[in-house]
Amino acid sequence: MSDDKLNIDDLDLFAGREKAYEYVSMTDDEGVETDFVIVDGIDVDNVRYLLLVKAEDFDSDEPDAFIFKEIEMNDTECTYEPVTEDKEYNKILLLLQDEDADYEMKF
Repeated sequence: MSDDKLNIDDLDLFAGREKAYEYVSMTDDEGVETDFVIVDGIDVDNVRYLLLVKAEDFDSDEPDAFIFKEIEMNDTECTYEPVTEDKEYNKILLLLQDEDADYEMKF
């Protein structure tokens, strides 16, 4: 996460969908920071998942999307990691597709 502290509970992930999107910056293990657009979010089995698109790719016709899960949250920041386990990824993907989403996913 960047120096700007993000409280994920302040994001309007699950209420009425508007055309405004939230942005988040994530820093990987090598210290590289990437800005993402939060397209969607879902809570499953007490774990929060985010559907993210790189900010630089957001306006393209078919941007790649990533599913991240919250693994730690404290008073000042959240830690997310990409979902890499196939069974978990497919489960979350199907649940996101079942929602009334204003986006389309292609595989």
